Amino acid sequence: SPPRHAGVKAVAAYGDVTREIALKLKHGGKIGLARMIARMLQRYARAIPDDAIITPVPLHWTRLWSRRYNQSALISAELARNSGHQHMPDLLQRTRRTRPLGGLSARERAAMVKGAFQIRAACKNLVKGRAIVLVDDVYTSGATTDACVNILRKAGATSVTIFCWARVLPDALEHSLD
Repeated sequence: SPPRHAGVKAVAAYGDVTREIALKLKHGGKIGLARMIARMLQRYARAIPDDAIITPVPLHWTRLWSRRYNQSALISAELARNSGHQHMPDLLQRTRRTRPLGGLSARERAAMVKGAFQIRAACKNLVKGRAIVLVDDVYTSGATTDACVNILRKAGATSVTIFCWARVLPDALEHSLD
C-alpha cells in the first residue's frame, strides 16, 4: 500500500553522527542544533506551496513537561521563520502518552501510536485544502508520522510532506528493529 504522505525530505541518513546530534537535541538540551537542522532543511522549503502550514509532530504533555521542549517544534519554528511559511505548533495534539518506540518492530510502533493523535478542535477548519509540512527529528519506521498524516489527510489536507533531520534507511531499519 503506497504511503499517504507526499514524500520524506531528510537532511541525512541515520547513522552514528546523526544519532548523536539527534540525542543531543532531544535529551541533551542542545537546542541550538534545531537552528542548524532547520537551515539544512531550508533547501527543501523552496518547493513548499506558499499557503502551506508547517507543524511539528507533537509530544504528549507529560513528555513535554519532563523534557521542557519539543525538539520537532524547535526545528519547525525555525524552518517556518526562515521560509516565511505559517507555523502552527499546536495544530496536532497527542491525546495519549505512548512509551518510547525504540526497540519496537514497525508493526509494534504502528500499534503503539494508533489513535494517539488528533487535530485541535480550533484548527480543524484551517487544514482543509492546505498543504502541510510535518516536522519530526528522526524518521524511523514512519509509524508516528503515518498516524499524523492519516489525521491530517482525513481533515482535508491536500498533501503532507515530512521534513526530518535524519531518516533510517530501509536496510538499516530491518537490522535495527529485529
